[in-house]
Amino acid sequence: MIPSSTRELLNIANSKYAVVVAVAKRARSLSAKCKNDENYRLSTMVTRALDDVVNGRVIIVPSKNDGSKEV
Repeated sequence: MIPSSTRELLNIANSKYAVVVAVAKRARSLSAKCKNDENYRLSTMVTRALDDVVNGRVIIVPSKNDGSKEV
């Protein structure tokens, strides 16, 4: 998998911070489901979470206070 560029990520949300928070939340969710798997690796979960955000499986919605939050 080719890593996403910063420009691609900024097209997803208004700020890099929003993308980082969304990816972190998704990675935590994925890792909670896979911790008992013998092939579990946190770096793999982060890569999968980033892929989910880039491909639109996780959508970042702007919040009312002008920040962003993950849905």
